[in-house]
Amino acid sequence: MDSSLQQLVQVFRNNDGFKRVFWLFHQKYRSYGRITKNTKIYLENPSADELRVLNGFLGSAYRKEGAIPITADKIEKEIRKSKYRDLFNGYDLNDFLQVYYGENLTSKSEDKRRYDAEKMEFFQILLREAQMESSFYQFISFIKTYKNAPFVHYAYKKNSKSLKGLLILIKNLFEQLPFNRDIYLPLLAYKLRGDYHALAFNSDAGKMVIFALQVLSYLDNGVEILQILEEEQVEKLFKDYGILFCPEANKLAQRLWILGRKNSEESGHYQLVPLRKIDRGSFAQVYRVFDPIERRELACKVLFERSYFIQSYGKEGDEYLHRFKTEINLLRDHIAHPNIIEINKIQVERDPVLFTMPLATSSLDKWISSNHIVPNETKLNIFKDILSGVAYLHQHKISHRDLAPQNILLFQQKDDSVVAKVADFGLAKDHRSFSSITRYSQALYGRDAYTAPEQKESLKNADALSDVFSLGALLYYIFSGTSPENRFKSFITYQHIVGKAMEEDRSKRYQTVQELWDDIINSSLPSGGYSFSSLMNYEFNDFTIDVNHVLRCLTTVDIGESDAVLWVFIKSFISVPLNILEECSRHETVMLPFMHAVEKNIGRARCKDEEWYHVSIRIAEIYKGTQHSELQLMAIHLILVIALKKGNQLTLNILVDIFSTLTGQDALSQQIANIIEKEFLCYHDVLIGLLKNINYPSNIRFALNDF
Repeated sequence: MDSSLQQLVQVFRNNDGFKRVFWLFHQKYRSYGRITKNTKIYLENPSADELRVLNGFLGSAYRKEGAIPITADKIEKEIRKSKYRDLFNGYDLNDFLQVYYGENLTSKSEDKRRYDAEKMEFFQILLREAQMESSFYQFISFIKTYKNAPFVHYAYKKNSKSLKGLLILIKNLFEQLPFNRDIYLPLLAYKLRGDYHALAFNSDAGKMVIFALQVLSYLDNGVEILQILEEEQVEKLFKDYGILFCPEANKLAQRLWILGRKNSEESGHYQLVPLRKIDRGSFAQVYRVFDPIERRELACKVLFERSYFIQSYGKEGDEYLHRFKTEINLLRDHIAHPNIIEINKIQVERDPVLFTMPLATSSLDKWISSNHIVPNETKLNIFKDILSGVAYLHQHKISHRDLAPQNILLFQQKDDSVVAKVADFGLAKDHRSFSSITRYSQALYGRDAYTAPEQKESLKNADALSDVFSLGALLYYIFSGTSPENRFKSFITYQHIVGKAMEEDRSKRYQTVQELWDDIINSSLPSGGYSFSSLMNYEFNDFTIDVNHVLRCLTTVDIGESDAVLWVFIKSFISVPLNILEECSRHETVMLPFMHAVEKNIGRARCKDEEWYHVSIRIAEIYKGTQHSELQLMAIHLILVIALKKGNQLTLNILVDIFSTLTGQDALSQQIANIIEKEFLCYHDVLIGLLKNINYPSNIRFALNDF
């Protein structure tokens, strides 16, 4: 441009009254790419200085009110009328603005073309540097023209160098796919960027990884690319490429602080890296974490924040916090045993309160559910470990009070053996302590199927004998794979031990863990030593020993085939003395599942009348010896079957004797009436004739229509 135009521009630059006028024409140029004579601007709310300049220059009487319309033609004409007309000769307002704004005078369309060209060159450089046909090459080829990737294009517009860094990150990621083994997202972030949080869900790098894996999934499998993904969708996407992402753990990122301790070898604060949520309890959660100082994975128990407990439990909320700290203090200061979980690091000074411990292979409940075929020796070794840990606690005057499968952790060793450790001491009671909370809480805690009756009434009643009850429940669970609530329906090898450990009457339980273990050891006779069939040849000499022997043999009963029931069941059963069976009937944990087996065998058996009679009098003895209503009902039902369905006349007299004793037992007699209506109404006349000379309950009489 001629220096004359530059002089003219300088004149107007020195006058502030024109700045906003030319800026408005500049905006018009940006929109349309050129100023014409008809191009019009509106100067809103002009200042006094602007009014003075415009009135003098344009020769008009403008006022402050309203917007002043000004055309390009008007500006050009007034310049040509002014003393600066020679400086403007041969030019128009476009030329003037070009000098006034220099390189900054570009239209939006020109800017877009230049921007698109620069962006395309940006991607072309990456393509030239990438290996042909690699995943990264395909990714760049795709996104350079993909219209629905606003995140990528915005990142380029914001800072192309930062975008290049993100794309190099993706290149490094793709070069490592597929992984030899699954890797947690934070550990992958450290591997790629040296920062465990670099791929956080909402970070630029995290968004880029999610988008890149979506593109890869689209290119490989045609999976639709979504603009917005829920956490569960992200979790699945990562999983498809061997990356483990846990939304629950992600919420705790940069919150799990370990505080350095003064006057110790430890110093400085640092963060644990949450990887995956393992479990959730009533007042805490357990996470798999990575300790960047120790460079290993651990389990981390994290208490819910205090506000949660106050909101959920009111005044009792503080008790939960106290219990958690009790657990930490017990584990750290008073407990050290190979079968009890040990504490690694603790943090109790601020929310969230936490501690770390070794990372288990599995909890007992998950291990049992995923290992359906396990040698009894392995099961017994696990239970022995549990006993060993609990015995240690009791020796130190500590009762656990929450022994359940979820609180038993298993650690697989290098030789593939399994070591069990007792964990979760949130309900533990230190009998050396006089804390009003740990010793006298009125709350009701524990897992129902594993909790002793006295503990269900009040936690303050629970002690070492309550643990013995829970140990019996665990023994049943380990050997049956089902809830101890099923102990009255099916047998395990140590059924009699389960029964004694889980006695409702505390005085009848094993009084120590050692007693329980001794009984298990004494039960481990050579194969066949306690078989049900051995009762035919067993010599009954000592009442107490004989009762224990029979109880153990009863747990081995089988369901025989029709032609073999007489020998595999009937002969052995009628070999047991009546007084022995009467005493055995008090052990419901053994007798209830045994009577289920009796029912199935009787249904298949073909016996002589005398043999049926001997079976009946033994069942009647079980009825007399027990106070358990379900066992009584099962006994009466079997006597009805033998007397009526099997047609044994001798058993009819036993039936009459029992019915004559039912007056006043309304619940039991009603259940018998229901059975008669359901199964035995076809024997109506026989029963009425049989019972006509005795006084028996009205609900049974009603069932028989005997009035």
